[in-house]
Amino acid sequence: MKVFKKPSTRRKYAWFGLALLSALILSLSLRTAKTHAASVTDGAHRYRLDNGLTVILKQDESAPVAAIQLWVKTGSANETEKEAGLTHLIEHMIFKGTPSRKTGEIARAIESAGGHINAYTSFDRTVYYVEIPASRFATGLDVLLDAVQHSLFDPLELAREKEVVLEEYRRSLDIPQRQLNWDVMDLCYDRHPYQRPIIGYEKTIRSFTREDILHYMDKWYTPDNMVLVGVGDFDPQQALHTIKGLVSDFPDRTGASPSRPEEPPQTALRKRVKQDRVQQVYMDLCWHIPALTHPDMYALDVLEIILGHGKSSRLYKALKMKANLVHDFGAGAYALADPGLFSIEATLSPDMLNRSLEALAQEIRKLACKPVSQAELEKAKTIVEADFVFGMEDMSGQARTLGFFQTMTGDMNHADLYLERLQEVTAPEVRRVVRTYFRPDNLSIGILGPKGEALPLNKDASTKLFELSCPRKSAASHDEASAVKNAEMVTLPTGIRLIIKEDHDLPAVSITGAFLGGTRLERPGDWGISNFAARMLTRGTSQRSFADIASTVGSWGGQVNGFSGRNSLGVSARFLSKDLYAALALLADVVQNSTFPDPEIAKVKADILAGIRAKKDRPMALLFDLFYKTLYPHFPYGHPISGTPETIQDMTRDRVMDWYRQLVFPSNFVLAVVGDVDAESLIPYVETLFSDFPASPGGLPDIPAEPPLMEVREGHIRRPGAQTHLVWGYLGAGLKSSENAAMALIKTALSGQSGRLFIQLRDEQSLAYAVTAFRRPGLGTGAFGVYLACDPAKLNEAKTGISEQLEAVRQKGLTREELDEARTYLLGNLAIGQQTNASQAMQMALDELYGLGYTHRQRYREEIQSVTPEDIQAAAQKIILPEKHVIVTVGP
Repeated sequence: MKVFKKPSTRRKYAWFGLALLSALILSLSLRTAKTHAASVTDGAHRYRLDNGLTVILKQDESAPVAAIQLWVKTGSANETEKEAGLTHLIEHMIFKGTPSRKTGEIARAIESAGGHINAYTSFDRTVYYVEIPASRFATGLDVLLDAVQHSLFDPLELAREKEVVLEEYRRSLDIPQRQLNWDVMDLCYDRHPYQRPIIGYEKTIRSFTREDILHYMDKWYTPDNMVLVGVGDFDPQQALHTIKGLVSDFPDRTGASPSRPEEPPQTALRKRVKQDRVQQVYMDLCWHIPALTHPDMYALDVLEIILGHGKSSRLYKALKMKANLVHDFGAGAYALADPGLFSIEATLSPDMLNRSLEALAQEIRKLACKPVSQAELEKAKTIVEADFVFGMEDMSGQARTLGFFQTMTGDMNHADLYLERLQEVTAPEVRRVVRTYFRPDNLSIGILGPKGEALPLNKDASTKLFELSCPRKSAASHDEASAVKNAEMVTLPTGIRLIIKEDHDLPAVSITGAFLGGTRLERPGDWGISNFAARMLTRGTSQRSFADIASTVGSWGGQVNGFSGRNSLGVSARFLSKDLYAALALLADVVQNSTFPDPEIAKVKADILAGIRAKKDRPMALLFDLFYKTLYPHFPYGHPISGTPETIQDMTRDRVMDWYRQLVFPSNFVLAVVGDVDAESLIPYVETLFSDFPASPGGLPDIPAEPPLMEVREGHIRRPGAQTHLVWGYLGAGLKSSENAAMALIKTALSGQSGRLFIQLRDEQSLAYAVTAFRRPGLGTGAFGVYLACDPAKLNEAKTGISEQLEAVRQKGLTREELDEARTYLLGNLAIGQQTNASQAMQMALDELYGLGYTHRQRYREEIQSVTPEDIQAAAQKIILPEKHVIVTVGP
């Protein structure tokens, strides 16, 4: 049951506002001895204020961070047809000024305190959230509650923000997954408001007035329709006192009760096939399922794991591991207040469409015909437990879980019941829900494919294909500032640097093993080989097959993944601490003994080539590939991490293995282990695992630096679409540069909702929905620039605006206020970003690998603290050079 989902995963769920967390990770006393106290409601106290506002507060001293979330029990499904998109527009407008804070000051107040503020709209709820250093918790409460209670909805600001939302709407028109999502929801629902896009339509967005907003607020933004959640290092009683004072004059509003039309039962399979300017097929299959409070949801959630969770899932084995029929896929249940959907989506080549549908239908039929094995069922439950533990690592995750259950079910304590009920699910129940809901007459199929290319969709991709009739003999069984505190590093006899940080708060461990590698060390003609090798690392060793690795890791409820970037190559993992030693043995095997089997080489090659083709569907991917190519004509960073069609097509097992062996030696390896570990026993164990690791065959090559930019370089990719995407950039500071901290502060001051670019180009001029500064410091060089997406008619005006803002920074630097706010925001976000074991392990490993030292993060904080206005001026004048920059665009 997907409660939230990060945009970096399946985009559809992010669009629905289902981001960042799964309802699977919801709490209870876990069965292992060390996890009995890991309930999310432990220490959480709920209050109902006199005005009806529900408040949940939980003290957590594990990090100096606080999360504040305000959940409003209204979403796009409460809108009338004429109000389509109004909820989302209000979410934007809430931050546009109150009697005590002008436009921009709401975000500035949070960011200057070192935090961040944002919001999202879904079908059933609107959520406003702040993450902030715990010392500024009261500031976060004050700002968030002021905005939600006292927003002015100034007509001039409304006119500007409607233009921003229209840019967001136009941006969606260029995203194939979103277009398919809109079509599929329209196909699945005839009457229910879930049918409409959350953002609304261009006509409705343009029509909204201040009076429309006030009328909507009067209905839904009442205290008894809200839940305020706070989790972090604060005093709950003091917090409650503060909250009572802040909401004592809550505006008097009428209130309303939702009245949504009931969706009639679907009686026949539905299909919708469209063709557009896309490079691959996008497919989405949806079955109607009950509302999230229905008892069948527990079995459906177990089914979700069995069917589509990880590389040991049934769909991965059928669609990827065995036949490589799809490029990517996802499966999950929508957690909706009214009857929702179970979705399976995939991207694939047009010629694989029928085979993919047939394989998918076959897997569903197997589940309908034969109960899952007890081993498979227990593995799914273990994954739930593991996900729960990892979801407890940060304050925001805990707040989201508490807020979700209180808002959507009426009781935060249902979080404690969820996993208990899920543990009671039986194999016959899983089979029953498949047969109940996965009927062909309950199915809707949406297909978006390339224009002008035949889509050989079987006429039988219908009732017959998805019938649940079972053969007499069923199919074979599938039993298949403080991040570095307490850290220490030892150098093993082989030269491996081992970093260990003990943290016994949760029974979980995260591991990062990294080598210098990445694009920077790729040979000409081998572009993309580092990414290719990383994808192959878990595909088989001399001792374990790909299937063995996937099954073992899945049975532990863990994760092991190869990674590669511009400077590094390695493996990251996370497990429950009870499985640590077996997991380390598996990771050591992967690092030292990967065999890069030819059948998997072919599959990875097909996947990467499909991903490269898919970039044509993503203008931002095209844009940044073009930017780095134009910025770095003489340096490896100019080549895409993915490689090119030519280099990937030519990739062979021998070539990948040879390159990998040149880099993989002990003195080039850093291993970081963070979590519930004992350093004294861990060190000799790791030493034994890597005792036969061969030494360097010849060291690493020197990479000459990119020469300075001496002119303006331009590039353009013509691509039909509703927006033009623009990057204006410079050669920037590297990781070891003396300007690194200063440029980080300049980028911070320009970005964010209170940054110069957002205020001047979005708020004041309504030029864009998306505008931000970015930087990418590397080894020996770096990049700094501004990204903006706008209506093509506004492109010249946008260029002028960017130029003026950058020149102002070059000439005058930052004001003392801007510098202080940027400093506080950056330091706060460094702390926020280091809450999890995984982020700490990765940061320490890479810092040590890059020659900065594993304790560099603390020194970096000190460097940020010491930056002066003069340092800012000097860095800006060194990096932001007139007539020595790159301008690239993608669009009409």
